[in-house]
Amino acid sequence: MKIYKLKTGYTEFLGALLQKGKNVIAPRFAGRTLLFGKIDKAEEAVLPEKYINTVRSAKEFMFPVTEAVVEFSFRNKDVKIHDAHPEEDEKLIVGLRPCDAAAFTITDDIFNYEYKDEFYLTRRRNAALITFACESIDEACFCTSVGLKPDSIQGSDILFKKNSAGTYIAYVNSEKGQKVIDSVKELFEEVIEVVEDIPLYRDLENKMRSPLDTVKIKEWLDKNFESPLWDEYSSRCLGCGSCAYLCPTCHCFDIVDETKYSQGLRRKNWDACQFPLFTLHASGHNPREVQSKRYRQRVMHKFKYYSDRFNKTLCTGCGRCVRSCPVNLDIYQVVSELTKEETA
Repeated sequence: MKIYKLKTGYTEFLGALLQKGKNVIAPRFAGRTLLFGKIDKAEEAVLPEKYINTVRSAKEFMFPVTEAVVEFSFRNKDVKIHDAHPEEDEKLIVGLRPCDAAAFTITDDIFNYEYKDEFYLTRRRNAALITFACESIDEACFCTSVGLKPDSIQGSDILFKKNSAGTYIAYVNSEKGQKVIDSVKELFEEVIEVVEDIPLYRDLENKMRSPLDTVKIKEWLDKNFESPLWDEYSSRCLGCGSCAYLCPTCHCFDIVDETKYSQGLRRKNWDACQFPLFTLHASGHNPREVQSKRYRQRVMHKFKYYSDRFNKTLCTGCGRCVRSCPVNLDIYQVVSELTKEETA
């Protein structure tokens, strides 16, 4: 792994990338909401030390909220169908936190499973992930419970960390990352000596809530599909779906046809397992007709089903679901309490 010292600040780094004609996505304010978005000027981006994390993750730049997958038109019985194709332009997604970069290493598995989702995979190939280690956390963060740290490099093409002098040090983790460094190499100086590990990142790690025992959680889930505790834990859930929409690893979608006169689009739209209609069959039968079953599905998918299939937890501990829940339903707290219950 090559290591470089950034000789300028964050804003100058972004400005140099923009001057080179790069398509830069970075955290910026949309009204009062901090979101990832395309920037045209470096000053539009919010400095990494000014935020804990964005409201939504950057997953929408690989897996958009809505996108057309097929275009069609018809006249009587003559139907014409044209495949839609994802954009091919390269993107630099800058200012990610380690939890969000790591999320892509998890969703890569499902979008590259039995069905290869070329919409996701094309965008993934063309995007470089440039991460900045956390400089602050809040009570919702729990990345250390799922094998990450405030300065983890998983999923990042480049990870920036500060040294004790406040200078950014870039850890290059892929060829895509090296390509980015080379494109603005006048800003960087290669570091040969060992880089000090400043206490900030370990201090943040130690301030996190106690790590979850994900093995014990899965053992409980394996044996308690029908536990009455699901009624208790889900009793507050409103089924609003904000947890799924903000989650960097949730990936469920629905397919709908939108028709206007004799033409239309087949769209892929984000969906959420907390919605009552998510599993409603055409027959009228709904296998998850009550909220307790839908909440159970969310927890099972995160901590059991995904692990069964890919040996990974479908969670990076970013804490968005905790911050956004209108009734303060905390998945960390729920699964922590589950492990205290006796296995049935």
